[in-house]
Parts: sequence; structure tokens; C-alpha cells
Amino acid sequence: MVELITPPEPRTLLPPLLACLPTAFVSPQPPPALLPLLSPVLRQRVKILSSVSTSASESWSRLLCWDAGKADHLHSLIDETEFEPHPVSGEIELPDEIPVRYKRVDDETLQSRVLLPDYRLKVVYLWCPNDQEGGGPGWRVAELLPQEGNEDSDGVWSISIGEANAHAKEQLMEDALRAAEKDEQAAKTKEEEDDDDDDYWAQYDATPGRTPSVKTPAPNPQSSLQHQDTSEASYFSRYAEVQPAMDSHDPEEEQSELGPSSLSGDLLANLLKAQPGGEDPSHAPLSNGAERNNTALNHPRPSSISSASSEAVAKLELEAENQSACEVGVKQHISSNIKSLFRLAKATGISRAEFQTLVKTELELLNVSDYD
Repeated sequence: MVELITPPEPRTLLPPLLACLPTAFVSPQPPPALLPLLSPVLRQRVKILSSVSTSASESWSRLLCWDAGKADHLHSLIDETEFEPHPVSGEIELPDEIPVRYKRVDDETLQSRVLLPDYRLKVVYLWCPNDQEGGGPGWRVAELLPQEGNEDSDGVWSISIGEANAHAKEQLMEDALRAAEKDEQAAKTKEEEDDDDDDYWAQYDATPGRTPSVKTPAPNPQSSLQHQDTSEASYFSRYAEVQPAMDSHDPEEEQSELGPSSLSGDLLANLLKAQPGGEDPSHAPLSNGAERNNTALNHPRPSSISSASSEAVAKLELEAENQSACEVGVKQHISSNIKSLFRLAKATGISRAEFQTLVKTELELLNVSDYD
């Protein structure tokens, strides 16, 4: 069912409203005749806010305008204007022509605008189909504003309700097209950004897995064999730098960190050199081991009256000398091994105190083994 909307009658709607305005400077409360003239929303605003206002300067006339800045201007216009009623009719006189314009906001909101140039006021009405408190369907005041500039040049308002409806449909279509164009532009921008991202990541796909370098020729098998031989020779040459365990002289033994030692690796050689006719055992050939064993240390010995006893004594002395030389060699071997182990421990990061603790622990374990 199509709703029938009658055009507003300014000569019927305006006089009651204009008659209530001068009372804003007399009473802090709006007159009862004003509230039915207002739209439901504006009616609640004026009714509630005027009842809580305690200041005399807060006139309810300011509540008729939703804009705070324009509300002060409206209050000044009402204060400066004289609303004198006609001496015969008792109503406020209105101009002969009162232009009315319409605007469709949405499907449920239709507004009309009435200009009063003589009072420099503009009244915006709202069509209220279900306003029982205001006396049924009709036009109610939605807002009272000061008139500013040439309002007729505003293209938003139409001269008829039909034209306002048509203009609203056109505006709705334009808004839809504008929104669609905006969405399309946003989608295009997003697509371009996605393409840029694809191009960006495609650069990584096209990049080779390694840094380009100068191409090297294929390896020659002969050179590979030579390189292998060189590598093996270099590997085994490192063993030439290893200090033998039984070597009589080790340069690293001169380090102060190792401390003094009572065992000397060349003790046996020094003893042999000290004897008359003795020679360095290191210069003796390995095949003459029997001769080196027969080289006696010239210790004082008693003379024997018999050759048999002399041979027995010589044999015992030879065994003692051999045992002494063997003992010296064992001690030298132990000393060299201990020092070699210490150098190995130091190279791996083990401290001197920790190394001494390990040696003491092993010696204590040897004692336990001896007890068993």
C-alpha cells in the first residue's frame, strides 16, 4: 500500500512555532504547546535536557538546533527578532510566498524545508506517519536553524516530493556505481600489488642456487693422482715432527711450566762418557750390542786371590750394571711418557691441576690393585 503524504502547509505549521519562541527568554521550560509540534526525537531532546538544565543562560531554544555552533546563532536571532501578532487575527504575519523544498534521505525519511527570510530562520520538517503523541501522521519540526547565504542554490532539495524521490533513486544509483568503482579500483590495486609481489619473488626463482663464478676446466686424472700423492706425503710428513718418547732431548722439556725433574734422559750416556775409554753409546752400531753390554763401569772392586771368585764377582757386577742401566731406561721412559701425556692434555684444554688430579687418581687405583 502506497502511503499518502500531503505537502506541508506553512501558514498552518509556522504560526504556533513562532509564537512559542519568545517564551524562551521568560521561562526555562518550553511551553506545553511546543512539544506536539516537534518530531519524536527532538521532542525527547528538549523535554529531557531542559528539565536537567539549572542555568538560566541555557535556554531551551538552543536545543532546537543539533549543531552547537549554530545553536548560539539561533538563540541570538530569536533574541533580536520581534514576533508581533496581527492586531486583528492575533497571529504572527507571514510573507505571501513561502518556498518549500523536499529531500528524500532514505525509504523511511522524507524532509521538507521552509525558509523565512524576514526572520532569517530556516525550519526543517520531518514526515512522521506514526506520531500519536503529536496528534497522528503529519509534519513535525526536525530542526530550527539560522538562515545562512542563498539556500535556493542548494541542489540537494527538490521542488516536489516526486522529484525528491527520483533524485534519491539517482543518488542511490550513483552511490552504488561509485562504490562498485571504488571496489573495482581497490581490487585492481590489490591485483597490481600481487603482481608486484609475484615479480619480486620470481627474481628469487630465477636466481641460480650458487653465486656465479669462473668456470673451471675438468680435472685431469694425472693431476688428481699427483695431488693425492702430495696430500698423502703432506699427511705422513707431520709424523716427522713428532718427538720420540725415548729421545734423550726434548726442547719442550725446557719449559718452566713442567717444573724440574730428577730423571735425565742422557744419564746413562753421561756415566759412560765419564769412564776412561768410554764412548757415546749413540754412536755405537746396533749390531754391537754385546760389546756395549760388555763395556763395564769402572767402579772400585776388591782384588780376588782366585780367578774363579773374580769371575763370579765380575758376573754379579755385570748383572748389577745391567739392572741399573735397565732401571735408568725405564725411569727415563716413564718420565718422557708423563711429559708427553701432559703436553697432550694441555693441547686439549685440560689444566695442569686437573692433569695432576688424574695422575694421582690413577696412582691411588694402582695402590688398590696392589692390595688385591
